[in-house]
Amino acid sequence: MWPLDLPASAVLKLPGETEIAWAVFDWQWYLGSNPHAAAAAGGVDPATVLQFYLEQGQRQGHSPSPMFDEAWHRLRYPPIAARIVAGEWRSAFDAYCRRGALDRSPHWLFDEPGYRERYPDLTDDVLSSLGICNGYDHFLRHGAQEDRIGHVLFDPAIYLAHFDPADVAAIRAGGVFQHYLKRIESAEPELRTSIYFDPAWYLRRYPEVARDIGAKRWKCALHHYLCNDTPSAFDPLAGFSESWYLQRDPGLLRVVTAGSFRNGYSHFLRFGAGELRRPSATIDLAWYAAQPSVRADLDQARAADAFAHWLTIGAAAGLASSKPESENLTDSQASHLFHRTAAAMLPIAGRFGYDFACSESPALSVVMVPRDGFASTLATIASLRCNVPSDTELIIVDRGSTDETRSIEQYVHGARVVRFDDDIGWSGAAEAGRQLAGAASVLFISAAATVAPGSIRRALSRLAADASVGAVGGMILQPHGVIAEAGGIVWNNGAIHSYQRGASPRDPEVNFVRTVDFCGSGFLLTRTSLLAQLDGFDHACPASHAAVDLCLRIAQTGSRVVYDPSVLVVLGDVAEGNAPGDHFRQKHTALLAERYPPSGPAQVFARHAGPRPHRVLFIEDTVPLRRIGSGFVRANDLVRVLASLGCAVTVFPVNGCEHDLAQVFGDMPDCVEALHSSGLNHLAGLLQARTGYYDTIWLARTHNLARVRPILARLQAAGTLNARIVLDTEAITPQREAMAAEHAGLPYDLPAAMRSILTDAEICRQTVAVTAAEADTLRRFGFPAVQVVGHKVEPNPTSLPFDQRSGMLFVGAIHNQDSPNFDSLVWLVEAVLPLVEAELKWETRLTIAGYTAPGIDLTRFARHRRISLRGSVADLSPLYDAHRVFVAPTRYAAGAPFKVLEAASRGLPVVATELLRGQLGWRGEQDILAADANDAASFAACIVTLHRDRSLWQTIRDGALQRLRREYNEEQFSGSVAAVLRHDRAERNPPNA
Repeated sequence: MWPLDLPASAVLKLPGETEIAWAVFDWQWYLGSNPHAAAAAGGVDPATVLQFYLEQGQRQGHSPSPMFDEAWHRLRYPPIAARIVAGEWRSAFDAYCRRGALDRSPHWLFDEPGYRERYPDLTDDVLSSLGICNGYDHFLRHGAQEDRIGHVLFDPAIYLAHFDPADVAAIRAGGVFQHYLKRIESAEPELRTSIYFDPAWYLRRYPEVARDIGAKRWKCALHHYLCNDTPSAFDPLAGFSESWYLQRDPGLLRVVTAGSFRNGYSHFLRFGAGELRRPSATIDLAWYAAQPSVRADLDQARAADAFAHWLTIGAAAGLASSKPESENLTDSQASHLFHRTAAAMLPIAGRFGYDFACSESPALSVVMVPRDGFASTLATIASLRCNVPSDTELIIVDRGSTDETRSIEQYVHGARVVRFDDDIGWSGAAEAGRQLAGAASVLFISAAATVAPGSIRRALSRLAADASVGAVGGMILQPHGVIAEAGGIVWNNGAIHSYQRGASPRDPEVNFVRTVDFCGSGFLLTRTSLLAQLDGFDHACPASHAAVDLCLRIAQTGSRVVYDPSVLVVLGDVAEGNAPGDHFRQKHTALLAERYPPSGPAQVFARHAGPRPHRVLFIEDTVPLRRIGSGFVRANDLVRVLASLGCAVTVFPVNGCEHDLAQVFGDMPDCVEALHSSGLNHLAGLLQARTGYYDTIWLARTHNLARVRPILARLQAAGTLNARIVLDTEAITPQREAMAAEHAGLPYDLPAAMRSILTDAEICRQTVAVTAAEADTLRRFGFPAVQVVGHKVEPNPTSLPFDQRSGMLFVGAIHNQDSPNFDSLVWLVEAVLPLVEAELKWETRLTIAGYTAPGIDLTRFARHRRISLRGSVADLSPLYDAHRVFVAPTRYAAGAPFKVLEAASRGLPVVATELLRGQLGWRGEQDILAADANDAASFAACIVTLHRDRSLWQTIRDGALQRLRREYNEEQFSGSVAAVLRHDRAERNPPNA
């Protein structure tokens, strides 16, 4: 090791003249950063430029290379700047060479003391034996290539994950850190370098920073965060709040203000995370780290600490980060409030009572097993009366109550009351009630429960609709509003687990229907005949396992126990499960041998009971709601068909989901897991947390392939992803872009664009096209195993005849100003509509409907006297029924025009461009009217003709409906999707395997 006490002139060398990585003078970069230097130096000879830097550049505050930031170093170490002014050193770099490299950091993105502390193997003796002068020299020459972390916000492994595996070796050889610095110097799109800093979120949160980066004031978001003058004014990512963290600890605030730490986050990453301090109001690390699944992961070193676990695993997996909605309430306090509310309802019961008189053939039997708790029992009965059919049999089995429950008949008229002097246990009392049940279905419910409106009706409907369902349970909430149970898991040791206990009831993981091991006794609806067949409850099982045992025996009959989140119940008291007991374990020895061992990662597998479903991860721009159009209707249909084929489907939105949860859950099949709170940054964590879970990844749209490919390729290379990836092109985007470029008179290299997609598609095993023509195109370019999956459009024509209709209808989603729909609308209004108006006069009326993204300006159309803007319309039926002509003036597009198919299915004849007619392969004058996209006069003539000619109107209407029945029916669509899955299963299970 050299003595690290030499002037810069003795240390800084030209490339090839020194082995010290940070001591290489990058003369080309230097000239680019200081354009005047070439003239001042008298040329661009490398040695001359180096001499200029040493003699003049140092004094002017220049950096010798991207690896040393002169300006930052002076600001970071004020005494150094003062001694430079005093003339003791020529520059900060000069001071760095004079022993400063031993304990000072050279760059805002490298921490010398932190690096040596993080890797204690890098002792002075070790570095000296390797001929390395300090930690920074080691990091640049070896450390980054070994994925060592030189700064808490720069992890080489995370940075490299963005790149094609084929390119990673070259990047490592040239220097990972150097590659990053050159990238931000050239203003390329910023890539994430750490789990602890989210540049995309940062720029959305602070748009002024994005503007400053555009103005060249900062190199990137990370540069701004680490170098700005007010470090405590900016949060690094959504999971940390600077102001909240500092305000929680006035002493820490004083320490940060004094300069011991740059900001609260630097303290948190160094000490706070390990101490389980809360990084924000929504993340309680102490509570989070105590959760069994998190503890298991931390014990197995799947994450460095609880905060790292939350960022990489927990958020993506939907784990609760704190007790939602209960920060100021303990369990006992919430339970106390529940019972106080019940007590407030006692006067109502005393004055009016509740009537449960019913016929000899009740529609439902309800069994309650109270023991004391008079007020909460009556409150539960009140909730039942609002939820159950009028002809419901209420059976109350009193387990030796000592309060007013002994006189409950005075308040509940018509109920059957069975009273025991002693507490015979829940299962014994429930069995007594079961034997009295006279209805075909019997509901066991806690005596301290509030049932959400409609829950019992929905549970009964699910039981009645499917003979394979033997029992139905629901989402059980604790009194302070978090999950108590969302379906249960039985582990191989006989222990039971309430899935997602403590999570928010809004979380995606608890909001889909699935077959489960058990649903608890708080709410369990089952068939009376099945109970009789099984001889009811087993009294030898402990109370916590009586309902579990029954559910397992129900499954052994071939029936399913189903968890339904639309069945919502709040319990006033939630008991913890106890040990299963030897009887339970011995009784179910064979079944337990097939169950998963208790662990965090196993939950996602164990949450499904029964035959293993084919598991599909469906990746889209956002959760595909039908109302937003633009291919999302087809995606919605795909999700529905996959679910109908028995697949366990997870929908993952790479751009997140900004839609209201009521819209999300209302437009997704109830058995689909829609990860509405996730986005691209969560994908890697999700797949790592669910290693081996998914069989198929159905990836919608080629632009999403380009975004997720580095993540999927890295996981494939690491062996943590073996799912078969299916690329659903939805539309061949380059073809549309080529048309748009041609329309604008711009060049476009279509083959190159297709080859780029093909390169990304190397990770895929199959490709899906929406039309036969596009399938042929994909095959010509060599895409793998191309399958056509078109649209599903069922004819449902509106009823009004020709004479009672008028005007034109345009329906299309507009997500951005340069979209095909916006372009076609401008052409229609500006070029076509005046020609139509010249012929139809006062009859000219154009209605524009469809989803419009925020920020899209349609005021140019709103002012037109012949146009009505309707925006997003929940039900388009009245518009399809009222108008005479549907217009589709699209001038560039790919795929298949769903808007044309939908309009035709509603019995509204279409005038479209020849482009769309060709994509559909429909017949002009028989199924559709069409004109060239550059011929406004012909397009207008088609509209006028169709608007006036009743016979032609009927011909087009009938021809299109017949076409839809033949080519776009549900059977064909489902068959195409099933064929893709069959291909998948055939690859996984070859005949001779």
